[in-house]
Amino acid sequence: MEMTRRQFVQSAAVAGAGLATSGRLFAQAAAGTGDGEITVALIGAGTQGRVLLNDCLKIEGVRFKAVCDIWDYSLRYATRRLKAYGQPVTGYKDYRELLEKESDIDAVIVATPDCWHAEHTSACLKAGKHVYCEKEMSNTLENAAAMVTAAKGTDTLLQIGHQRRSNPVYQQALSLIRNEKLCGRLTYCYGQWNRGVQPKLTWPARYEIPADELKTYGYDSMEEFRNWRWYRKYSAGPIADLGSHQIDIFSWFLGADPTRVVALGGEDYFPDREWYEDVVALYEYQTEVDGKKGSARATYQILNTNSYGHYFERFSGDGGAITLSENPKKCFYVPEPGKQMPEWMGAVETVDHDGHQAVPLVKAIAGKDDRGAAAMEEFMNKNVHQLHLENFFNAVRKGDPGMLNCPPEVAYATAVAVLRVIPAVEAGGGVTFKPSDFEA
Repeated sequence: MEMTRRQFVQSAAVAGAGLATSGRLFAQAAAGTGDGEITVALIGAGTQGRVLLNDCLKIEGVRFKAVCDIWDYSLRYATRRLKAYGQPVTGYKDYRELLEKESDIDAVIVATPDCWHAEHTSACLKAGKHVYCEKEMSNTLENAAAMVTAAKGTDTLLQIGHQRRSNPVYQQALSLIRNEKLCGRLTYCYGQWNRGVQPKLTWPARYEIPADELKTYGYDSMEEFRNWRWYRKYSAGPIADLGSHQIDIFSWFLGADPTRVVALGGEDYFPDREWYEDVVALYEYQTEVDGKKGSARATYQILNTNSYGHYFERFSGDGGAITLSENPKKCFYVPEPGKQMPEWMGAVETVDHDGHQAVPLVKAIAGKDDRGAAAMEEFMNKNVHQLHLENFFNAVRKGDPGMLNCPPEVAYATAVAVLRVIPAVEAGGGVTFKPSDFEA
C-alpha cells in the first residue's frame, strides 16, 4: 500500500511546482498547531488500539505515558512496543487506577469494545482529559447520547473515530461535488464493505483470562471476550462495526440526515454468532441544493459471506459519479455522456473502470493546483487513522473544538442513522426518523 501511494504521487507529474511547494505548506501548517508535547494514555490495546498506537508514533509531539487493558497479552504487546520506540509506559488493568495515578496526562485514546465507550469516555472527560474515542460511539443510542452530554459538561474535547472526515481525498471530492458541481445534483449513493467468511478469533492458552476475572469485567467467556463484535451484549454487529464509517459519509456528502430506512439482514449463516452477518439497508434523504429541495436515496450493504469488491462508496448525480475509497486505486470520476469535464481534469488520461472511461481521481486532484497537490501528497503518505488523530491533536493544542472534524454531536447523528437499521431489520419494513431523533 505504501508503494502504491508513492507511485500515484510520482505519476502525477502535472502537479509540477505544486508538489515542490507542498513541503512548505506542511511546514506552515505544523507551525500553526502550537508547541508543546501532548501526553497520552491508551485504554484498550487490542487490534484497533494497536492501529491507533502505531499511527500516534508517527505524530510529532505526542508521547504515551500509560496503557490500560484487561488482557495481559495486549498489555504486554503495547508496553513493549512503546518501550522499543523510546516511550516507556506504565501498564494498568483498571482504567480508574490509570486516571487516578496518571493525573498529568493530557489526552486519552479509547479503543475498547463499543459497550464500554460511554463509561470510559465519560470518566476521562470528567477527569479533565481530552478524548479520542473509536467509532461506533456506543452500541446503544442511550449511551451515545450520554457521551454527548458528558462532553458538553467539560472544557475538554471529544473526537469520534470516523476517520474519513479527515481524509483529504474525501474532503477534496466533497468540494468538487458542492463547489464545482462535478456530479450535478446527487440523487443516489452506494456503499459496501464485503468480507469473506472468517473464523472466530482464538487466543494463546497461556494468556487465557480466568473465568471469574472475566466476569468482573462483564464478559461471560474468553470466547465472547475475543469475539465481542458478534454478541449483542457488547456491540451492534457488523452494520455498526464497518457500516458506520460509510453511512456517516452519506449524510456528510448529502448534507442531511436520513428521513427513512428500510433494511433486511440475515442471521442464519453462522450458527454460533448473534448478529446479522449480511445486511442491506436503503435510506431516503430530503436534500436542498442551490435553494432547491429534492430527494436522494442511498443503499448500503455489509457482507461477511463474500469479499468481492471489498469496500468503497459511490456518489451519483445527473452530471456524473465519483467513487471513493481509502484505497487510492479505487477513486474515480465518471462523467455522464455529454458532460463537459473541467479544463484542469482534461489533462489526465482516462482508464477503463467497470466498462466506463474514468478519470483517476487522486491523480487529477494532485494536478489541479498547489492545494490539491499538497492534499494528495498527505493522503498518499500518511495512514488513514493518522490524519484523523492529527486533526484531534491539533485541536487539542489550539483548545478549539471547532477544529474537530468529528465532534460528538456529528457522531451521534451517525449513530442514530446506523443503529436504527437494527429495528428496521427486525420490523421487516421501514422506520421513520423525526428531526428530534438526532438531538441528544
